[in-house]
Amino acid sequence: MTLWTDLGGGVRVRQSRVFWMNSALLLDPEHAVLVDPGVLPPELDELAAAVRAAGARAVSIVFTHSHWDHVLGRPWWPGAATVGHAGLGAGLRRDATTILGEAAACAAKHGASWSRGFQPFEPDLVVEDERSLALGPWRLVLREAPGHCDSQLTTHLPARRLLIAGDLLSDLEIPWLDQEPAAYRRTLERIEILATTGEIETLVPGHGSIAHGRTAVLERLHRDLDYLDALEAGVRAARDTGLTLEETQTRLAALDYLGKGAAYPMDDVHRENVRFAWEAVEREPT
Repeated sequence: MTLWTDLGGGVRVRQSRVFWMNSALLLDPEHAVLVDPGVLPPELDELAAAVRAAGARAVSIVFTHSHWDHVLGRPWWPGAATVGHAGLGAGLRRDATTILGEAAACAAKHGASWSRGFQPFEPDLVVEDERSLALGPWRLVLREAPGHCDSQLTTHLPARRLLIAGDLLSDLEIPWLDQEPAAYRRTLERIEILATTGEIETLVPGHGSIAHGRTAVLERLHRDLDYLDALEAGVRAARDTGLTLEETQTRLAALDYLGKGAAYPMDDVHRENVRFAWEAVEREPT
């Protein structure tokens, strides 16, 4: 398996053994920017070595959202400036015990030990809605991207036509909802506009393989939008025939979706997605 992908111009992506999670490095002697460095201690050591080799005089870390596998890297760069959603700190404080437990358990499972603890933090640079940043030679546009996590951001490099998407648009995962499907759909539709107009030609998802070319990016967008449409249509049809939530989850287990019965399974995620869609329809006025 190729762990590193060189996208040129100082942009490199390293894929973890854990959930095929991607860490993006924007390397330049003036300023290095890391997006979601992780996951295992030896992998973080390797990322740190790459930053040192680049001779970066300053380091910033972008955290796309507050889920445990995306927020572990800060102790490797204690002097780095941190960038995140306005709600990132609250999510880290809420889940601090879980984050540390997952880090330790995951490291042990892969023959490593987690010795650096975990302390919640507030980002030094806060993003609400949309924020443009110049970090050395890197020009970033960070945008809120709710639907999977309230504190999620995408990181867009317009000059490179590159989007680092957080936990969106994976080739391994269906949309993984944390609220009604409409929020996730709005996020995808905003990205679709950028892709359609040629502003995104390379997509780095949080997990899985990189999409190269506008066609590949749009295919992922349309696949996930189609899934959300099928999910909501199936829930509405089930409710119209008087099925309960549990009966609807059983019926929609037959829906075809990415990761169904796979080694990287999405079956439990799909079942929870049915619940979110059900609850959203239930709240609609009659």
